[in-house]
Amino acid sequence: MAKTERKLEDQNASQAPTLGMGAGTFGQQGQQRSNIAQGGSGRYTNLQQYIKANEANPNAQLLQREGTRRQKELGARQQEFTRQAEPIKQQFEGIRSGQQLVQSALQDPTKIVQDPSQLQRFTQYRTQGIGDVETPFQQLQSARGTLGTQQEQLASGLETIQRDPNALQNFIQSQRVNPALATRGENVLDRFLTQSTESGQKAIAELGTTAGAIRSTQAPGIVGDIETLRTQTQGKPLSSADVDILLTGKITPEEEYIRNINQAEGKNLIARNLGKTTEELDMRLGELNYNINKIRRTIGQREKNLREAEKSTEYKIDVANLENSILADPRSANNSWTQRTRAEGLKNINDKFKNKTDLGTYAGESYIAELENSPYNKALREYEKKVNQLSSTNKQQLLQQYDPTRLSRIQALQQLAGTTQFNPLLSGGIQ
Repeated sequence: MAKTERKLEDQNASQAPTLGMGAGTFGQQGQQRSNIAQGGSGRYTNLQQYIKANEANPNAQLLQREGTRRQKELGARQQEFTRQAEPIKQQFEGIRSGQQLVQSALQDPTKIVQDPSQLQRFTQYRTQGIGDVETPFQQLQSARGTLGTQQEQLASGLETIQRDPNALQNFIQSQRVNPALATRGENVLDRFLTQSTESGQKAIAELGTTAGAIRSTQAPGIVGDIETLRTQTQGKPLSSADVDILLTGKITPEEEYIRNINQAEGKNLIARNLGKTTEELDMRLGELNYNINKIRRTIGQREKNLREAEKSTEYKIDVANLENSILADPRSANNSWTQRTRAEGLKNINDKFKNKTDLGTYAGESYIAELENSPYNKALREYEKKVNQLSSTNKQQLLQQYDPTRLSRIQALQQLAGTTQFNPLLSGGIQ
């Protein structure tokens, strides 16, 4: 700040000389800066010389420091804002984590219930809700508004100093060691030198640039983080009612499924367990039973034909002819040959009369065993056996044997709901 140099005994602590008076200029701390050309009367002969001599006055630096100070203050305000916003961000992250847990639990309830801590978290969300996003977001908006106001005050304060000469003069005065001792002349001189020197003019212009930089400074990055988290959490469960609705949406179809399990669905489960469809297995089983029954009917008819033939004259004549041929053969003396020949002859006679009625193709009783013992037909018999056991099986036993994954999911959903609502349905029989 400019001050005129006077003898120590002439200085008054409460007053300072006016513009143009004195033999030199001083800085803010009262240090002598330079001596310039002066007239015999003590006055400067050239105002431009006076301005030039005061080019190095510290007022420009004061303005620069003020701009820097306000930028640092904005940084401190932003740091404080970030510190206040961090718990809000953590709260949103906790809500998002809770929503992800609920989603995972509903997608794979069996996995969640295997971890007691996860099950406990879900129970808490189901009974107490996951969290509130609007209240903390409004807190953030309020803090952000306060930061914006502070930011604008810092910027507009610099612009006021830049535009308003009185504000510039008051600011420079406020930077003195003892502002109250500065006279009006000293204050006017300080303003004049700041406005007139090249360094002062540059510093004044820089105030506007610094103000613009302060005003355009973006909000701390944590604001964007929280806004993203808020977007991610919106439209997803937040209250206990939301969680319960989603859980009910998973439970209701399972309840309906168990309630409607009947013989047909039981057969479907057994068939799927074999990698087939009920239609295919029923058709193949029907064919197997038809073929076996056809053979058995043929056997029965052959035996009936034989019984009736044994009473006929034709049959008796054939038997008598067989005996006569054996007796007429010289080999009849051989008892072993006689028995063998008689057995073969009787078999041929019996087959003749058994097949007297047209029975179509006949594979014999041995073919039944061949059919029953094929791997595919054995699987058919196993399917038939399990289907016949359905009436003595309850629904839980059926699912445990043929769809254990679904049963585990159903039981896990019941744990998530904190009820036993599935137990009566699972213990019911299959009609």
